[in-house]
Amino acid sequence: MKNIIIYVCSAFVAALVLSTCAPQEFDNYSYGEYTKITEDMISFDMNQGFDEWTYNYNIGGVDPVKTPFSYEIRFGDGNVVKALKGSHEFISLAGNSYKVECIISTIDGTMFIKTKQINIINDNPKAILDDPTSVQYALTGGKANLGGKEWQLGPWTAMRDPGDRNAVWWDGYKHPATMDDIFIFKPNGTFPNGDFVHENNGDSFMNEELGGLFPDGDPLGSFVTVNYFPPSDATWKVTEDGGKKFLTLYKGFFGYATSPNDLVETVYEILEYSTTSIKMVLASGWDGWCYEIIAPEDPLTGAESKTWVIDGYNTVIPEVKAGSPYSINGFMGLGPLNEYGQGWWAAGPGDKSFDNVGWTLYDWTLTFTADMKLIITTKGEGYGRKKFDGEGFNSTKIDGDDMSFPYDGGEYTFTLDKSATPNPKLTLSGNAFTGYYCGSQEYEILYLSQTAMALLVHNTAESQDWVFVYKPAD
Repeated sequence: MKNIIIYVCSAFVAALVLSTCAPQEFDNYSYGEYTKITEDMISFDMNQGFDEWTYNYNIGGVDPVKTPFSYEIRFGDGNVVKALKGSHEFISLAGNSYKVECIISTIDGTMFIKTKQINIINDNPKAILDDPTSVQYALTGGKANLGGKEWQLGPWTAMRDPGDRNAVWWDGYKHPATMDDIFIFKPNGTFPNGDFVHENNGDSFMNEELGGLFPDGDPLGSFVTVNYFPPSDATWKVTEDGGKKFLTLYKGFFGYATSPNDLVETVYEILEYSTTSIKMVLASGWDGWCYEIIAPEDPLTGAESKTWVIDGYNTVIPEVKAGSPYSINGFMGLGPLNEYGQGWWAAGPGDKSFDNVGWTLYDWTLTFTADMKLIITTKGEGYGRKKFDGEGFNSTKIDGDDMSFPYDGGEYTFTLDKSATPNPKLTLSGNAFTGYYCGSQEYEILYLSQTAMALLVHNTAESQDWVFVYKPAD
């Protein structure tokens, strides 16, 4: 009996030791015999990888199978891994330092830490994209803005005196073929380059020496409007030289091409910039050519932020119906999966108001910000399909196919892919949703203007498409 008690106690102690070994378990190891390890037996190395921001790490010295120990690497930038070797990139601006900790825990409860210091000398272009003070951030809206940021030519655009930028010599190239162009800067591509998209409706304004390269359109003295379709592989990059910032467009230009070289590579010196206006002078040609690009106010976020509410009384439905190719007849409704409309049912004015069904949906607000944040406020309750009860939300009330559940909203992030097909894609982080949960955080934007927005979510579990319509808060 005494031997049995000793055996049970020993097994309990062994189990307790194993359960407290962190951060990695030893489930596959044999504990009959193992070698006790000390700090000097284990090495931890970090060496620069293929660029100055990427480091290869390696834990060596002993075999973790024959000599059990756990390992965790904390890079000091919020990232943690549990791996013996690999690589890590520091998305950082110049001047930052990171204390990297390799934490070793042995099976007998011993723990020790090996450290390395990583100093960032130059800006990582990926970090610049999210630095709100950078030109790259102003141009693109940050690396999460996958669809890119749109710009148009602004009123400062003109031929100006190089000695006095306030003196306008000529502004005749503010021509419809130029002023209706859209320029999109995307944060993708091979850094430091990103994709540059020029939407010009098939015509552009150029100096007469380029006229012979394209079918002539509308000659205007020394200038000509030509039929021109920008290439699909144009890119951009920002560089600095002598304290000045330069924007280079490869296979691109801003609205007016001054010479054949502009079709290959155009360089602009940036004089001043913000998230809504960038003023430049041509650096790869005569410096009298001055340009301004301005960012039209984003219909989703406004200049800085914009708050939307459900269009519970169908006040903007006529606009959505007129501007969208889809069947949308109410502020919420559904139809067959992948038919992009409300062919089965559309809510009438006030259908989901508190007076009618006891919902507080009409009190919800959705605030989208220019720095890609989403702030949701509620009265403490959310709504959705009964089908998803228990899948992230637990119902407090079931009514037919609808459920109600506790939901306080919160602060989230979002990404917007304007190039997605067949419609731009809006993806919300975490458990965010826009009022009625249908099993997904991915929405397609069926219609968006300054005064109305229609979002679709595919409810694949029930083979349904749900469409919701919103308007700006008063």
